[in-house]
Amino acid sequence: MTLLLTILTGVLCIGGAIFVLLSAIAMLRSRDGLSRINVLSSATGMGLPWIATGVYIQHVVVHGFDVITLIKLLVAIAGFIIMSSVASNALGRAAYRSGAPLDPATDPNELA
Repeated sequence: MTLLLTILTGVLCIGGAIFVLLSAIAMLRSRDGLSRINVLSSATGMGLPWIATGVYIQHVVVHGFDVITLIKLLVAIAGFIIMSSVASNALGRAAYRSGAPLDPATDPNELA
């Protein structure tokens, strides 16, 4: 059972790291600021929760189950998801209002 949980921990942590890596690569390939901000959503919405869950499972393997630590994990995951969406929206509006150039392929432009 310990081996299975260790493998699950590795899969979750490596999978989360792959989400973050792919977000970084997509961020480098994006043409404008709004696209770069949008690309961060997969890193904070999927990558970080997977990594946090992997760390929690490893913590359970080493130290045993603890309800308080599980609650901390759930609050952290909810925080990642909520803050990711709010921050993306705020940063996107700020970038657009600052006059940052948009990619000509951006269609439709709902903010104009």
